[in-house]
Amino acid sequence: MKKLLLYIFAVCTFQIAAGQGFTISPKIVRVQGPSSQYKLDATADFTNTGTDTEFEWMIIDIVSPATWSYGMCDPLNCLTDLKVGTKGVFVVGTNKSGQFIGDFILNGKSGIGTAKIIIYPKSNVSLQDTLIFLMNSWVTSIKEASGALKEFVYYPNPVKDRLQIKYNTKETLNIDIYNVLGNKVKSFVHTGFESDINVSDLQNGIYFIRFRDGNHTFSKPFTKSE
Repeated sequence: MKKLLLYIFAVCTFQIAAGQGFTISPKIVRVQGPSSQYKLDATADFTNTGTDTEFEWMIIDIVSPATWSYGMCDPLNCLTDLKVGTKGVFVVGTNKSGQFIGDFILNGKSGIGTAKIIIYPKSNVSLQDTLIFLMNSWVTSIKEASGALKEFVYYPNPVKDRLQIKYNTKETLNIDIYNVLGNKVKSFVHTGFESDINVSDLQNGIYFIRFRDGNHTFSKPFTKSE
């Protein structure tokens, strides 16, 4: 009878663990680059190996220069200017994957930034794991560090139909939109100051606007939703 009870307990424990499992790869992500970049991005893959589909994350630590700001995308949403204690909820289907993308906005300053995030099934906070983003930025040269970085603005975010982009340039810029898998899904030409982009044909999800202007590369996330 005792053996039977132990067997039943082991089976139930295994089923609970299997039903609430997930993996993060890698759990520690290191990225480095010059402070002349607009920001540093770090990416980790999240895979749901269990039956729970609703998860939550919470930022437990952010250490960075005072002039930096931290933003992050989970597999469903993108948020900016995050602080310790900020939480978010996302949904990933069984045997499906998504990405966590952390970024520090550098504002032209060198330094080291660390962000620690715990992730867990919303039904059981005790089954948590930790994701750490480590980012190192340095000044490369006086000429590069002193170059003025023009402001790139886009809205609304999330967007349903049309995305407005504001970036002052005298040149003709080719701007691309990528999905989270790194596939280019849309391209357009931007000149002058403002562009209006129709994104109504894109499926709901997270995308990235990317373009290069001289020595500066821009990459910013946005969410397409109904």
